[in-house]
Order: sequence, then C-alpha cells, then structure tokens
Amino acid sequence: MTDRNVEQALRTALEHAAPNDVESVLLRCDDRKGNVIPMTNQNPEKKNRKPLRLAALAAAACLVLAIGGGSIYYNQSQTAASIVSLDVNPSIELVLNRRERVLRATPLNEDAAAVLDGMDLTGSTLDVAVNALMGSLLKNGYVDELANSILITVEDDNAARASQLESQLTETVNAVMTSSSINGAILSQVVSQDQDLQAKADEYGISLGKAQLIQQLVDQNPTLTFESLAGRTVNDLNLLLSSQGTTLTAVTSTGRASDGGYIGTEVAKNAALAHAGLTADQVTVSKVEFDVEDGRMVYEVEFWAGNVEYEYDVDATTGEIVKNRTERYTAAAGQSASIDEAAAKAAALNAFALSEDQAEGILVIPSYDDGRFVYKVKFWTGSTEYFCAVDGAGQILKSEKEEHSSSGSAASSSTDVGLEAAKTAALKHADLSADQVTGLTAKLDWDDGQRVYEVEFWQGSTEYDYEINADGTVRQYESEAHAAPTAITAKPGTSTSIGSSTTGTDIGESGAKAAALGAAGLTEDKVQNLYIERDWDDGRVEYEVKFLAGTTQYEYEIDGSTGSILKGENKALTSGGSFISADDALAKALSHAGLDRSAIRELEMDSDLDDSTPHYSIEFKSGNLEYDYEISATDGAILKVETDN
Repeated sequence: MTDRNVEQALRTALEHAAPNDVESVLLRCDDRKGNVIPMTNQNPEKKNRKPLRLAALAAAACLVLAIGGGSIYYNQSQTAASIVSLDVNPSIELVLNRRERVLRATPLNEDAAAVLDGMDLTGSTLDVAVNALMGSLLKNGYVDELANSILITVEDDNAARASQLESQLTETVNAVMTSSSINGAILSQVVSQDQDLQAKADEYGISLGKAQLIQQLVDQNPTLTFESLAGRTVNDLNLLLSSQGTTLTAVTSTGRASDGGYIGTEVAKNAALAHAGLTADQVTVSKVEFDVEDGRMVYEVEFWAGNVEYEYDVDATTGEIVKNRTERYTAAAGQSASIDEAAAKAAALNAFALSEDQAEGILVIPSYDDGRFVYKVKFWTGSTEYFCAVDGAGQILKSEKEEHSSSGSAASSSTDVGLEAAKTAALKHADLSADQVTGLTAKLDWDDGQRVYEVEFWQGSTEYDYEINADGTVRQYESEAHAAPTAITAKPGTSTSIGSSTTGTDIGESGAKAAALGAAGLTEDKVQNLYIERDWDDGRVEYEVKFLAGTTQYEYEIDGSTGSILKGENKALTSGGSFISADDALAKALSHAGLDRSAIRELEMDSDLDDSTPHYSIEFKSGNLEYDYEISATDGAILKVETDN
C-alpha cells in the first residue's frame, strides 16, 4: 500500500465520517499510539507498492485530521478487516470492513481495469460487489464454457472469518456461473501476508493469491517457472493441476477446468504421430497431458514404437510442434518366470518385513514399464504409506515408504470405515447401486493429514470420482458426462473392425477379456499377467487388455459397447542375457559399503535393464551418510558409487 493509497483512504474517511463516535475512535487510537503513517507527495510506481496491507489500513483509521477548527475521525466502518481477490486473468482486489462492505476495489492489471470500468463498488455489500464483477467478467468474455475457472483468495487475520468468507464467495460465484449455464471450476484458498510473494505479485501485476497458487505449482513441479506461469489464465493453471495430477493441500477445488479452448488430446497426439511418420496402430501412447513451454500451453505427448521412445511438445492452440526428442533403448530382457498378484503382494510385504495382517488398503496394480510387466503394490500401516514395484519374476525393482503426519478425527483408525463402506457411501451419494455401475474401484490415500478413500466408477457414459473421509462422509466429488457419437466406423484401408458405440451398454471387464482371448485364439488358463483397464476415448467406453502367452505379448483395445477389436498387436519378447537379481545387487552394494541390511534405512532400488549397460540403481542411508550405487545387472560389478553427508 503506497502513501497515495493512504491519502485516498483518508479522503474516503472524510466523506463518510461520523463525528458522534468520537469516544470509541479515541479508544481505538489510544491502543495504536506511535503507529504514524507519514504523508508525502511521492507517487511511487505500482511495482514498488509495499505490502503493508491490513496493518497499514488499520493504522490509517486512527489518524486525526484538524479541519476548520473541528476534528473528524475515521469511523470504524472504514477499518479494513479482510482482503479478497478474484483472479481469472483479470486480477481484482477488494478491501472489506468488518461488516463485509467494500472500502476499495482495485484492478491489478489492464484486463481488470476493463472489468471495473464505470463501476463504483465503494460501500457495496460483498455479495453485490461479487455479482457485479462476475457479470462484467461474463460480459467481457473472460469467463465462459471454454474458460470456466476462477480463483478466490481471502486474506484475514481472523481464521474463522477467513474460512467463512471463502465458503460464502465460492457459493456466490458458483451460483452466478450456474445461472449462466456454465459448469464452473472454482479454486479457493486462504493466504497470509508474504513479502517475497507480494513483491512477485506486484512485479507481474497479479494478486497475492495467484502468486501463491503459482508458487505452489512451481514447488511441486520444478520444470515449471514462476515467470512462465504468471501470464497464464487461472483456467490454464487449473488444467495443469488436473492434467498432471498435482494436489495442492492449501487449495480447495470444485468442478473441472474446461479444455474446450484448445485443440484436444486426440489432435495433439495425431500431430505428433504425423511428425514422427507413424500411425496410431504402430505405437503405444504412454502420456498426453498439459504443460507450459516458454510461456505457452502445450500438450506433452509421449509414445513408444518398438524400442524407440518419442517425446513431443505440441502447441495447445495451433498444433505446431514446439519440441521433440527420441531415445532408443536396447531390447527388453525376457523373463524366466511370471508370478501372480498374490506372489507380488507377498514379495512387497516381505521387502518391508511386514505380514499381511499388519498392512491395510493393499492395492496390487498390474502394469507395463519399458516393455516389462510390473506389479505396483501399495499399502499402509497406520500413517505410513508403502510402495513397491515388483517385476514378473518377483524381483523388487523399487521400494519406498512415506510418513504422513496425522491430524483430525478422520486420521484415527478407530473411525475408519474401510474400502467397502467407502464404496457404499459414494454410491449412496450418487443415488446408484453397485449393479448399476461399472469399473467400481476404491483405494486408500492420505490428504491433509487425514485418511481418505478415492472411489471411482461409471454409470453409462458418466464418470464419477469421489473422496470419502475415513469416517464415511463425502469429502469431495465430481462427475463428468462424456458425449458418445452415434456411430464410429473403421478408417478406409484398415482391416480393423470398429463397431458403433451406444451409451446404454457396457460389456464389462469379463466381456472385454473374452473378446481379447477370442481374438488371440487362447483360453485364460493359457495366458499370464492378464491386465485389463477401462477408459473413455473418442466418445466411447474402451477396454485395454494385455497378457503374455509363452514368449509372445498381446495387447488389445476393445470397444466397451460391442466387444469389437479396435486395435490388436502381438510381439515376440526378445530373450536377453542372464541378469543377477535385485537382492544380489543390493548385497554387492552393502558389501562394498561394509554394512548389513539392518544398518541401513530409506532404501530405494530401481532397475534399468533396457539401458545400453543394464544396471540396478540403489540408494540408502546409514548414520549421517547417503549412499548411491549403480551395480551391473550382468556381473554385479560396481559401475558407480557416491557418498554424501
């Protein structure tokens, strides 16, 4: 707040002065003796605005002005209690008194000035002010169905009042957007003053709230920069959050950000494939998600063709190829054995010296990693989360654990309803029964120091995502209806049969499995590592089915309505040389370090068997030292060793 701001505040005070309240004003001023704000004729530039904010506004309320022999004082109604901001790309700041009346509305950038043009919100209630601002944002095209996100930020020394304002503003904004037939995506937060962040906010012409949101994104993803995100809209930031699976503990999110203003994942993927000279049936796509490159929104597209990995950045607006790279790997090693999910679970528990009755929320996820079949095993003991990657031969490729701090009653195991009750709670809230949905899954997670169950399911073409507290109450939920085309036909010149999709039917995992096995001419007892995943693509339900039979790997995409084979591929796995086990590699590292297993902690192991020099990466700590080893997977030789204090 500059001296000019204070002068303006005092002018406002003179216009709304109440001389009959002298005694209470004097009492308040007596408490603030010595808090003098000097008045100067300087007019510093906006970027030098000092973050005095609430403290400065409160102090200004106690200045006494002598005019014409009379004394006029600041009324309590002119004392700042809260600062709220609305960010879309326009950033607007409202200063409120304790009665939630607007003392000042400030545009923080040029777009915001256009939104506020002709408005005088001084003295308005918060509800009236927010409705007026939302109306102007809608009228000027800053909020619509293509860019539906808005950030609400509250700054207040009173935590209870701040929380109440956050909820009130969220309800008001959501009501305005709903009345305009827009499915809003609202981010809200409560912040405290931070001089470093305020300096960044001033530099880029944004609010403190948007600066804090950006800083949290950057902290969680070091590939992003504050500078590249400062000019992006809140909708873009929200798309980054959802696309990259980022969760910000201090930010409440409702609704889903719209990507309708961009080309879409399918167009981005096709642009990358065209540049690589490949077709969809020649590759395995591993990722298509939003990212920011040199300040512009891009789709990050990654896929495999044979043993070559392709990575592309595609401009999200134009489809232009911004950046691309390829990396060739040696053929994946064959596996001499294949374990089932029960054996993978046992291997993971054994890695942490735990028994099954000591663990809870055990989740075994079959997946493929660099051409190899891998089980990802997750479970909990109390507030400790465990993760293991187990290959098809039962070797531990990676293991890690994370301690979560506990807070609130939901963290208590005594109020934990369990996975099945969490599913029931989500279905009840959606007014559906188990026989009306498909793809029903639940897993245990940890959020803000509380145990949370994540429940997902489908009903027709509508996807549901729930977060259920450990006590069975609904923490957060969202549903998304996917539009289905009336018919889908095969591309000219292809032999693939693609049936038309209808939203009313779903063959389920058993139907997809039967279709894939039938296409391969195999029965279930003849295959291993059977993996099935339900998804939604091009307006239809699809199932991805993978399995092994002997040395051949089969991969199918199945139409979820008709059971038609959308894509099928099988390839022979190349048998490689004989590798030592992960346990043998660890033994080599421990022997070199002169330690035994009981003397180490925070063990992390990974394998790079597809590398030109196949090896295991092993990290652990002992005493005040951290050890980092690379052990040859062929002969156990030590390729690299580093120790750090």
